[in-house]
Amino acid sequence: MQYSFSKLLRKNLLYLAFPVVLVLSVLLLLLQQVARLETFQTGTMEDTAEVKEFFNSGQRNVSVILPGLKSTGFSQMENDKERAEYFYRMEGKEMQLVLLKKSTANEYRRGELEKRPIHVRIVKDEVAARHIEREYANTLGISGESMDGICSVYIFDETEYPLMRIRILRISSISIAILLALLMIYVILATAFPALNHEARVLKRYGNVGRIVRRLDREMEKKLKFHQDNVTVTENYLIVSYISHIDVVQIDDIKYLSKHVEKRKRGLGRPIHVYRLTASNADDLYFEADFFDEETVNDVIYFMRGEPLLEYEEYVQKEREEEENEMAEKLREQEPEAVPAAEAEELNELFEEEQEEEQAEVAEDKTEENKENNSEENTEDNKEAE
Repeated sequence: MQYSFSKLLRKNLLYLAFPVVLVLSVLLLLLQQVARLETFQTGTMEDTAEVKEFFNSGQRNVSVILPGLKSTGFSQMENDKERAEYFYRMEGKEMQLVLLKKSTANEYRRGELEKRPIHVRIVKDEVAARHIEREYANTLGISGESMDGICSVYIFDETEYPLMRIRILRISSISIAILLALLMIYVILATAFPALNHEARVLKRYGNVGRIVRRLDREMEKKLKFHQDNVTVTENYLIVSYISHIDVVQIDDIKYLSKHVEKRKRGLGRPIHVYRLTASNADDLYFEADFFDEETVNDVIYFMRGEPLLEYEEYVQKEREEEENEMAEKLREQEPEAVPAAEAEELNELFEEEQEEEQAEVAEDKTEENKENNSEENTEDNKEAE
């Protein structure tokens, strides 16, 4: 199988880009589905007499031109502040109410909205319509019955139009679409020109990125020494690839190379041995990689040392012998020191002589005690005879 650093960059690029493209595509699709909801749809009303039909059909957000508006003198208050103002216009014999924000009302008074459509939401508010009817009847000094039903209960309400939500949805959709397009362009360019790959930035310290990528391609094609899983050793480089990044180390820059073993717990299972390879120099190089197989890290170290491939079996045997010698030495340190045979005999003789001397001393002590006891008994007998 032919290996290539460019292929490695492309593979990692696809691994990273695919989930991002998938997430962005799903988000864009969801936003498009949300935009189809009635709350975010805006229709165009050509004839204001169709307000009831629009409302009943569910098309509540509309863009409409409302000429001939007149102020009703009523306002909508919020926290003791004027929030919006009621206007009216006649559609046949029916009075249509329009609730405009203060800023829009001021524009209308300046004559800026006579022929310009505004975005409103059709709401059904019978309470407001009847209240305005009664107030007008009182103002005109006529009975309220004569004005019953003159005000339409369908009000063009600008304050209820979800302008901010529609804008946020639209901006979000456009932003995600642009981001998705830029990502696809980047993937295409980085696939065609691997030096543009974001992961190739690690090669800047060795010179021109494009030139180093081509050199690594040649190394992996013609000077490959070892490759297993995500680790590659060539004549001049150590390459370790992960999904998130690629580490590249020039072997000539390495001054110190070591292997450490530590126990690491994975989830709820038993601890396992992790073999950490560390490479560094006196400058700014410091690299480390973890392996779960000791044979793999030994192979990497062997091929980085540059020893001939024909002596590999001898190298492995030497490593094993060194490990066995270390274990044997540890066992010897734990066992008590053995005493030579000649020294053992001398120690036995000395021990026996010491025992004989002790027995002789004990016998002498007993003899003297017997003599003393006999002399005391004789003295007592003499005293009794007298």
